[in-house]
Amino acid sequence: MPKKKLKSIIYGVGLFLIFLTVQSRSEFRVDIGNKDVSSWWGGHVILKDNKLFKIKDHAGKPLENISETVNLDDIGKIIFYALPSSPSSKTFEDGPLPSPWNHSAVGNLPRGGSVTVKKGSVLVETSSPDRNAEYSSFYTAYRPLPKFDSHITTRISRIDTYEQETKSGIMIRKSIDPESETVFLALSHRRPASIHYTVDGTTISKSDPRNNSRPGHWIRLTRQKGKITGYVSADGNFWRELMSFSDNMGDSAIACIVGQGRKPRRKWATVFDHLSIGTIKELGTQKIMEPKIALIDGTIFHSPIESATKSLIKLGGRNKGKVIPALTISRIEFNHPIDGKFDKFLDGQRNGVLLSGGDFFECDLTSILRNENGIEMNCNSSLFGNKTFDLSGAVDAMVFRPAGKKAPPGQKFTIITWQGGRIYGNNLRLNENGISIDTIRLRTQKIPLNQIKSITKNIQI
Repeated sequence: MPKKKLKSIIYGVGLFLIFLTVQSRSEFRVDIGNKDVSSWWGGHVILKDNKLFKIKDHAGKPLENISETVNLDDIGKIIFYALPSSPSSKTFEDGPLPSPWNHSAVGNLPRGGSVTVKKGSVLVETSSPDRNAEYSSFYTAYRPLPKFDSHITTRISRIDTYEQETKSGIMIRKSIDPESETVFLALSHRRPASIHYTVDGTTISKSDPRNNSRPGHWIRLTRQKGKITGYVSADGNFWRELMSFSDNMGDSAIACIVGQGRKPRRKWATVFDHLSIGTIKELGTQKIMEPKIALIDGTIFHSPIESATKSLIKLGGRNKGKVIPALTISRIEFNHPIDGKFDKFLDGQRNGVLLSGGDFFECDLTSILRNENGIEMNCNSSLFGNKTFDLSGAVDAMVFRPAGKKAPPGQKFTIITWQGGRIYGNNLRLNENGISIDTIRLRTQKIPLNQIKSITKNIQI
C-alpha cells in the first residue's frame, strides 16, 4: 500500500477515535481570543488527554479537523458559556403516584388525606387530628429508601395554610409505625426551615438561623457515611447544611413527603415539585455553599473552614491541610451572594460581623469551631464581650480589612469561576479534570472546567 495512502488512513482513524470520545465527554462552548484579543474563535471544545480539542463551531457543525487543539500559551482570554441545566427530577404522570409509592395517615387523622399528581406536581392533602388529640399525626406518601448513599430532594412550592403549627416537608423514617425513629426536615409559613430527630419519644430540633427559608425553598435529606443530614437551598443549586444525625434506620427505612398541622373542619394541601429519590451517585455532585474567602491581594476562593484562631484559618475540603494567616484575609462571606445594599459593610473599613438580618456587629474574631450543633464562631466586642454565632445561617460575613482590586504583580493569569471566585496565578496547565494553576497563598489549585467562567492572561506592566 502506498505510504501516502497509509498515512491518510491512520490519520482518518485517529480523527474517528477522537470523535467517538465526544459522545462520552462533556463539551464546553467557548470563545477564545488570541494574545492581544484582536481575533477570536468560537465553538465547542472537549478535554481529552490533558488537551482541549476544538470539535464544533457555535452552530454545532463538526469541524473538518477535529484534532486541532487549544494552545494555552497563545491565548489572551477564554470565555466559557454556562452549561445547560440537566433535569433535576423525574416528572410523574397525572393521577396516583406509581409503585413503589404508598400513602396513609400516621397517627389519628379522622378526616384522612390523599395524594395525587397534577401537572407534574405532587399534592399531599391532609387534615387535622381532633382538637384535643396529640399533634404528631400527619398524612404522608412514602416509599423504600436505599440503605447506603441515598437522598430525598424536593421543592415545596406551596402550603395552603398559614396556621401557626403547620409544617410540611420530607422524612426518613425507620418504618411507617407512628412511634418510629424519624428525621423530619420541614418548611412553614410562620417559621424558617427546621430539622427534627425523634427517637424513643425524645426530639432534638434545630431551626435555620436564616429566617427566609419558607415555602418556595428546596429541601434535601441525605443518607451517607452513617449519617442523615438535612440541607436547604433557595435555588436548588447551592445547598446549606442544617444538621446531621446518626443513621440507625437500617434496611427498612422509608422516605416520606409529609403534611402536618391543624386546620379546623377542612383539609389543606402541600405542593411538592421536583421530587427526587435515589442514590447519591444519581444525584451527581452536590454543590454545598462553601464560605467565600477574599484575600487582601484580591484573590477570592471558596472553601470549607475546619477551624480558626485569631491568627490562622484552617481550611477543609479540597484545601484540607492548608492554613491561611488571618492577616492576609479581607473578609469571609458565609452566605452569598450578599445584597449590594450591604457593600458599605464589606469594604473593610470596619471589622466585625454582618448578621443575616442586616445588622453589623463590630468585633474581633476569636475562634471558629465545629461541635455537635454544627459550626460556630466566637468573637470579642469591646462593648458586649464574647459573642457566639451559628455559621450555618446566622452570619452573612466576617469582615477584617480592605481588599485589593487589581491583579498582584507577577501573576500571569486570572481565573473567574461561576460561583464568584477569582484566582490569580502562574503556570496554567490542563489536567484530567480541568485547569491547574500555581498560586501564592493556596499553592496549586485544580479547578474543573465546569466551574470556570473565564480565563484571562493579565497584562504585565
